[in-house]
Amino acid sequence: MADQKLIKLKVNDREIQVPQGTLVIEATRRLGTEVPSFCYYPGLSLQAACRMCLVEVEKAPKLQTACTLVATDGMVVRTDTDQVRQARKYMLEFLLANHPLDCPVCDKGGECELQDMVFRYGADSSRFVEEKIHRPEEKWSELVYYDAPRCILCFRCVRVCDEGMDVKALGVGMRGANSVIIPNRGDHLDCEECGMCIDICPVGALTSGTYRYKTRPWEMQYVPTVCAHCSNGCKTTLSIRNHEILRANNRDLSGINKDFLCVKGRFGFDFTNHPERIRQPLVRKGDKLLPVSWEEAAQTAAAKLKAAYDPGGKESIGFIGSNRTSNEENYLLQRLARATFGTNNIDHHRTADYAGLITALGDRAADSLLTMEQLYQSKAVLVIGNDPSNQNPLVAWQIRSGIRHFGTKLFLINSNEIKLKRKASQFV
Repeated sequence: MADQKLIKLKVNDREIQVPQGTLVIEATRRLGTEVPSFCYYPGLSLQAACRMCLVEVEKAPKLQTACTLVATDGMVVRTDTDQVRQARKYMLEFLLANHPLDCPVCDKGGECELQDMVFRYGADSSRFVEEKIHRPEEKWSELVYYDAPRCILCFRCVRVCDEGMDVKALGVGMRGANSVIIPNRGDHLDCEECGMCIDICPVGALTSGTYRYKTRPWEMQYVPTVCAHCSNGCKTTLSIRNHEILRANNRDLSGINKDFLCVKGRFGFDFTNHPERIRQPLVRKGDKLLPVSWEEAAQTAAAKLKAAYDPGGKESIGFIGSNRTSNEENYLLQRLARATFGTNNIDHHRTADYAGLITALGDRAADSLLTMEQLYQSKAVLVIGNDPSNQNPLVAWQIRSGIRHFGTKLFLINSNEIKLKRKASQFV
């Protein structure tokens, strides 16, 4: 991208340079200064609904919302004055007016942004004596549950479903203190079940049907790994307790996918506990497959491969990989096939002819392939005969993000109408 003009401003008496157009909340984060916010989420439209990010700006008549305020040259910002702390405490008191005090049984307890802010600003008592508005919990689908009293109306879920996923399955109903998030089918969701709304929720209003009431955040181990459902190499963090995967997410925003995970990446880990999963080596003896040690399995495999290779040569042997293993593991498998046995007979059940594509590109291959970041920042994208929303959801996410943030022009050539047509500049 073209170099942007830099401006100078002061945050808590510390000078910082940021690109022109940077929001104050992002400028403070560059200094490591936390300005709390519930409704603000990088990459989504600005809402200014929670009023938690209020800051003092020199010469401004009142407190300003850092999530909508654009930094200007010479601006002086203070984020931790008595007035700012008091304003945030009062906002928390308003948010808790109808919020249930059920942290001990809430799935979000221990990783709840509202809980953290209450501890930080000391809003531990309420002056409201009126009865709280209560609504029963709703099951929107097998994966998504909604608890309206816990909702703080930050609208993150509505925006990520609309802007990020282009599904538009969530909206806001009623007004004032009675406002609630509503699904697109009245009493249930009809959507892609991607789970983005669950992960982006700062409180326990939206919870996962696969995870709820199973454990607490501090009881789990967190294992960063690569999603093995496709070749993109999306980073995911598995939450594990007693050797069982209970959930997957990418809340630390690392990896090429940042905060995005498709439905398979977020919920497709149940195969690890499938009753028919092979958990140890099996060798056929007679008409039965019997469990053996790894040593015996390796020796048997070597003997069988040698018996096939000696009379028939390299073309008599083939290797079948798996899309449930990492790119590195599949690389080692093809090295075994090509370097040890000299055969190119290697495949797996979801193969496209990538090898043929690379061969056809020849010396231009390295310059002809985009990274996900380059796709995101592209000025124009041409998609021919492909439906990224179903075939490669991360690619679709990057295209939609590029359209929102950089004005990317999307051109589609397809014999069928696909979901991305809604975002296309031209469809043929």
